[in-house]
Order: sequence, then C-alpha cells, then structure tokens
Amino acid sequence: MRPTKTFFSKLLASYLLIGVLPLVILSPLAYIVTRNILVERTKETTQEFATLGYRQLEAVVDDAVLILETIATDPVFVPLFDGPLTDDERTSLYNSLFLLLMGRQNKPAVYVVDSSLSVRLNSAEIPPEYHLEQYQNWGVLRKAAIADGEVILYLHRANDPYQRVMSIARYVQTPSFSGYIILDLFEAHLAGVLAKIPANMMVNLAILDEHKTMGIPFKGSISGEDVTVVRQQEHLLLTPQTTPSGSRRIYAIEPDHQGAFFVAATHSLQQIDEITSLIATISIGLGTLLTLLGFYLAFIYSRKASEPLKEVVRCLERVGEGDFSARTAVTSNDEFGLLARSVDQMVVDMQRLIEVNNQREQSLRSAQIKALQAQLNPHFMFNCLELIKWYILLGEVENASQTVIELGQLLRSTLDLGGGLITLSEELEIIGHYLALQQRRLGARLSVSIEVDDRLRGLMIPRFLLQPLVENAVMHGLEKKRGKGALRVTAERRGGTVTFVIADNGVGMKSESAQEIIRYRKIIDPMQEGTGVQNVLRRLLLYYGEQCTIDITSEQGEGTRITIVIEEEGLQWKSD
Repeated sequence: MRPTKTFFSKLLASYLLIGVLPLVILSPLAYIVTRNILVERTKETTQEFATLGYRQLEAVVDDAVLILETIATDPVFVPLFDGPLTDDERTSLYNSLFLLLMGRQNKPAVYVVDSSLSVRLNSAEIPPEYHLEQYQNWGVLRKAAIADGEVILYLHRANDPYQRVMSIARYVQTPSFSGYIILDLFEAHLAGVLAKIPANMMVNLAILDEHKTMGIPFKGSISGEDVTVVRQQEHLLLTPQTTPSGSRRIYAIEPDHQGAFFVAATHSLQQIDEITSLIATISIGLGTLLTLLGFYLAFIYSRKASEPLKEVVRCLERVGEGDFSARTAVTSNDEFGLLARSVDQMVVDMQRLIEVNNQREQSLRSAQIKALQAQLNPHFMFNCLELIKWYILLGEVENASQTVIELGQLLRSTLDLGGGLITLSEELEIIGHYLALQQRRLGARLSVSIEVDDRLRGLMIPRFLLQPLVENAVMHGLEKKRGKGALRVTAERRGGTVTFVIADNGVGMKSESAQEIIRYRKIIDPMQEGTGVQNVLRRLLLYYGEQCTIDITSEQGEGTRITIVIEEEGLQWKSD
C-alpha cells in the first residue's frame, strides 16, 4: 500500500542519511586527503634524496677534479710533461701521487697518457681503451680531445669490468707534451656516497649523463623506461609520472651546475596506490554494508510497523464502505495495539453517532422543508386576499367570486405538504392558477408564455420550486413596469441536465443587487423582499446539493432572467 511504501522510503532514507551519507562524503575526502599527504611527503622525500645524493656525489667529483688540476698544474708533476722520464723522476712522481691520494678512503685511479697513447703514469691497472690506438677516437679520449682543455665527465655503462662508474679527464697540451689526464671513480665511491644517505627510504638514486641517455644506479635500480621518462621531461616538477609499463613513480632531478651529469631520484607510488586502494576498498565495502544494513533494518522495522497499520487501514476501508461491524485483529500491547483498540472504539462511537445524526438530520430536513413551504403560503395568501378585496371594493362581484374559486383551487393543491415533491405538471398547474389570478389584476399588461418539454412533465421537483420565482417576476419586475410586460417560463432537457428559465422584461435591477438576491443568507424577516428566492435557494440545496446551480442576470429597464440547472443524476421521475 502507498502509506507503507512511503514509510519504508522515509525510514530507509533516514538510515542512509545517518549511516551511509557521512561515509559517502567522508570516504572520498579521506581518500583524497590521505593520497595527497602521502604523495606530498613522497615528493619531499624524493627531492630531499635527490639533493642529498647530488651534494655527496658532487663532493666526490669536486675532489677528483681537484686531484686532476693538481696533477696538471703542480710543479711537482711538471716532469710528466717535459719529455722522457728517468727512473728517479718516475719514482718521485709516484711518491708525489701517493702523497696526493693519501688520506682518502676511496682513492680514484689516476692515469696520464700521452697523445701516442704511451702510459706515463698510472696508479692502477690501465684499461685498454686508454692506451690502445683503436680506442683513440672513442669514449673518454674522444670526449676529452674535443673539449679543448676543459675538464670532462664521462659516465661508464653499468657492469663495467673495471667497476668504473665515471671518469674525469682533461686534455693537456704543453710545448713538450700533449696527452690526457684521466681519473676513474669506482663503485666503491658510490658506496661511500650511499653510506652518508639514510637507507630506510624506498628511494632509488642514479647518475645520468649530460644527455640523459644512460644511468648508473647507486641506490636501488634504474630501468631503461625510467631513463626514457626522465629524458622526455625537460623539467620534472615532482608530479606523478606513468612509465610505459604502467608503473606510477615520482621523479626528482638535480643537475650538475656545469651540465656534466644529473642525479635522478625515483620513488614508486605502488605502496601509496595500495594504501589508497585499500582505503577505497574499505570505504566501498563499508558503504555497501551500511546500505544493505539500511535496507534490511528499514524492511524489518517498516514491516513490523506496516502490518498493524495495514490491519487498521483495512478496518477503516471497510468502515468507509459502510461496514461498521469491521474490527481490527491487532492484539499486541505496544503502541500499535493501543491504536487498534482506539480505532475499534472509534468505529463503535462513529456508528452510534451516525445513527443519531441520521435521525436528527431526517427530522431536521423534514422540518426545514415544511417550514420553507409553509413560509410561502402566507405570502401568497396575502397577495390573493388583497386582490379579492379590491374586486369587492370596486363592486366586481363576479370577478371576486371567480377569484375566490381560483384561489380555492390553488389552496387545495398546496394543502398536502407530506411528501414535499410534486410533478412538474402539478407545479405548472399551481403557476397557472397563480398567473390567472395575476392576469385578473394586471389585465392586458401581463403576457405569459410557458414552454415545457413534454418529457419533463413527470419530473418530480420540490413543491413551490418555480412558483415563488414567477411571483417575484410579476410583483417586482412586471407590476412596476409601465406598459405591457411579458413573462416567459421554459423547461428543457439537454446534455444530461434539466434547465428551468424564468425571464421577464420588467424594470430589472443592478447586476450587484441581482447577485445579492441569490447569495445564501439568513432570513430575518419572512416578509422582506427576496425571501421567495431565498426559500427556493435553500430547498435546492437541501434536495440537490452540488448537483444544482442557480444563476441570475438583470439590467435596469431590460428585465431579469433566472436560470436553474439540475443534473439528471439527482432527479426523480414519477413512476407509471
């Protein structure tokens, strides 16, 4: 039933509003806030590690550059660049190199090679690409040669057989020497850098060459797709990036001021995605659970409430259909049981009250109708007696006698007030006696036309329904008119209604006054003007209610027209 569905909907809406809506609002908010906080912290950590790694590595590179510049400029190493070395000079140079490298935990490898690729000084086994001719235009040597005396940094590939990470080199040219000074930094140097960086964070660090085409990891690992992502971005602003394989990561880049190398830090967002995915899963799960719980509780409690309510509604529906023997079957001791017992008692009281009211209404209706009809008779009697009086005063005995006869016939037709209903033919007969009397008074001044559909002559209507309106038309419209007056009474049946029209061409009245006549009001003086119309109005309401309408139109000097329309559903017909 609709009330039950409405109650269920409201109860469900309440559960969802209290239990689910806050979760629906707070869960995305918590998801967004948590994700943003984690991403921001990851950005800060990644940038911090990139900066720290760069500074540590920069210190190692700067130290190597210092060693290279010392070898290139210190007078102690001048014999290297003056021609062939004696054994004593070679021994002195190695002692000087030992002193230069002393104190460093991770020492770089130092090589001095002339342009013919002859080794003049080396602190470790020299890789073949530094002294073999086929490598002269390749790798470190080529890069140093085209740098025109500038210090260069060369990044070696991963898994170098000599464990080199990068080489720092410079091409040196003097009047007596031309060649290369090369320093190699090894994986041990990166381990020393890494030892100064916290190891508890999941951040990967790598060195990239100046073109970002290759990378050497020194914390974690760096993949080819990471290098690809970094190379494609001119400036990485710590925004989450997606690699070609679909991994999401944060990248931070710290470039060497001279553009010789980059330190890249990468941090995977997998853990963050897992955490936020877990939050989303929990939120969706809780939302689904609470929604289902809301449906379940709403169903249980609405059903618990609806069953007794349905029983009460069924009882009231039977009462509405007129069955006052209907009773509810609710026996619980809760509020619904109290409601059911109250409804049962209400039905009993209602039945008793309706019976009393029916008796009172029947008595009152009968009394009202008889009082209204009786109210007409004195008014009509006074008019007739006034006419007879004038006939007698004028000596017109025959007219007076005929008037008395016609008045007697009229009174004889009105003495029976028992049923209150007469046929339209009987009402027209009363009107005929009345108009005959009025035509005696007015003579040629009164012209009467009565047009009635023969199918309506057996129609049952309240006694004196039309006669007071005819009387008002004569007395207040035509009697006051100078010259001839016409009265027209019609009754027709059309469109499921019966229409009565009483029209005259008398003196008429203002439209406001006409509408006031048919406005329902209390009758204070039965002899006042308009009482006849008020009586008709009251009896129409008593007999037909909303199935009847009455309308009046009037203009001064033009006449008055009263129209009564009654729906056929509310009419009775004389049985044959």
